[in-house]
Amino acid sequence: MRQFHIEITMVLLISFVVIELASITDLAYSVTSSFQYPVNKILGFLALTIALAGVYGLLKNNRVGTYFALVASTFWVILGCFSLAQLYYMSRLNLAPLAHATIALILGSLTSVFVFKSSCIQKNEMNLPLDASYSPDPEAGFATGNKYAIETIDVFKKYFLGPNIVSAINCLEMKVCSGEFVAIMGPSGSGKSTLLNLIGALDKPSSGRVLIDGVDISTLDEDDLAKLRNEKIGFVFQAYNLVARSSVLRNMELPALVKGYSKEERLKRVSRLLAIVGLKDKALRKPQTLSGGEQQRVAIARALINDPEIVLADEPTGNVDSKTGRTIIDFLRKLNLNNRTTIVIVTHDPEVASRADRIINLRDGKIVEEKQLEVH
Repeated sequence: MRQFHIEITMVLLISFVVIELASITDLAYSVTSSFQYPVNKILGFLALTIALAGVYGLLKNNRVGTYFALVASTFWVILGCFSLAQLYYMSRLNLAPLAHATIALILGSLTSVFVFKSSCIQKNEMNLPLDASYSPDPEAGFATGNKYAIETIDVFKKYFLGPNIVSAINCLEMKVCSGEFVAIMGPSGSGKSTLLNLIGALDKPSSGRVLIDGVDISTLDEDDLAKLRNEKIGFVFQAYNLVARSSVLRNMELPALVKGYSKEERLKRVSRLLAIVGLKDKALRKPQTLSGGEQQRVAIARALINDPEIVLADEPTGNVDSKTGRTIIDFLRKLNLNNRTTIVIVTHDPEVASRADRIINLRDGKIVEEKQLEVH
């Protein structure tokens, strides 16, 4: 619903832009045309700029866009009222200025209404308490309680490809409890990787909210987002994303270096994790000298270097043979059970998904089915 109100607000703001652009270029008249030159041009340019800032902010799902939209609507209402008052005191019935003033009042008032509606909906969503009564089955393999590691609320993600709009995620609502192991499945193009990027703070939703441990990550600046990704979330990419020119050791210690660990602590962590994934003797090797399975295990070890609370894995077994794939999933499952690490994996493999606590099926950016699995 909030998305609808935002879209209507943007349409009204674009109407402001078109009308004022025509007025500035003397192609048509608007409410600002009733003022003398150069005041009319200055007011027209100001109204145009504010409306454009509002459209841009709303497209970026930025709260500042709402403020600019409200300022633009207020600006037009004030100009409309001023124009009507001017006509009244001059005791002249001029249809053109009257029409312009009326249009300004109507468009300005409508914009204000839709801005307030979208803001009120967002405010109500922000004040909704987490479902305190929700308590997962302790036999389902994840932590009980009412704390969610990941929560998405009315999330949309749209991409603009020229004149086309691609809706990757549509009004998606999802909760992942702390310590839960979730597998996300669906056909190609269903929005799986997009969803993983959104909950991993690698991308921002077009609208809606993504919460990590109850914190709305859309409210964080770039520094805080980088800190969140480095300290709380571990990423395992299908393509490994290892730096080819650097050794396994350098690849692994980079996140720990960013976090500020000493060299001694970094080496200790790298050694421990490589031993866990069975690659202790590969620390000085370059990634291209390793097999696909070994590179994926390095990527997993790197994702765990800062002891993240959440691990996100995009097709972690997609580029390895079945035996190596089972080893990788066994390791992730062990990590989940022993450390209570929250794990979300995207996969096409039903066998891999069967190791999770819950399977979420996506289609066309929406959850179409959820299945709770038995204890492993």
